[in-house]
Amino acid sequence: MIAAARIDTLMNHGWPAADSTELDGWVVRRNAGVTLRANSVLPKRAPFDLGKALDYVENLYAAHDIAPSFQVGPAAQPGDLDDRLAARGYELRNPTLVMGAELADVLANLGEPAEQLGPVNISAAPDDSWMDFWWAVDGRGGSAAQAAARQILNRARALYAVIPSGQPVQAIGRLALVDDWAGLYCLAVDPKHRRQGLAQAVIHGLLQQASTLGVVRVWLQVVESNAPARALYDRLGFRTVSRYHYRVKG
Repeated sequence: MIAAARIDTLMNHGWPAADSTELDGWVVRRNAGVTLRANSVLPKRAPFDLGKALDYVENLYAAHDIAPSFQVGPAAQPGDLDDRLAARGYELRNPTLVMGAELADVLANLGEPAEQLGPVNISAAPDDSWMDFWWAVDGRGGSAAQAAARQILNRARALYAVIPSGQPVQAIGRLALVDDWAGLYCLAVDPKHRRQGLAQAVIHGLLQQASTLGVVRVWLQVVESNAPARALYDRLGFRTVSRYHYRVKG
């Protein structure tokens, strides 16, 4: 469906870091340590001198009090980077699948949400109630970290869904818009309201709106060990198009 290098680029645009330094083919991302995705190296091309590049990355991250980290997938360069990092003491973290699908197929598999769930409110920016709910479910850190995370969201064109409109929030989601692709992020449901179809309703609302904006394909990332989420995405028509893990120096 799509080359691994292309999906890496889409994901990078869908979750943009505050600072990205080009290092001889590598993209060194920094965002105050908030989210591993925005504070890791995307190794797009092999640097001329791998040892010097690794030293530079480690020194730069140390200067910003960030653990040196790499996002390693099928397109990572050089091809033996994963082995080189392991030998250097980097630990493997968060094996993740990247799944993709045609937007129209996912909408067809979803069907219309149940009426009792109410409408899905869609906006172009996350409001405070959306942010507070997301941070309560998935956040790590205090108010400064939350502010840094909000800046990540605001750097990319995206749609934000919430059910219901107003308090108390029951479910949210985010859909990053990149070219004719869209990336599903931040899907979260209040534990008290799970197994009611809220996640599917959020996805339906986001994709229905995206279909009016020229989006034809959608991707998402799911931790490989998350069997319930993978089962849902399989039913919706998503298929694995790439994968990655992180290497983090302790």
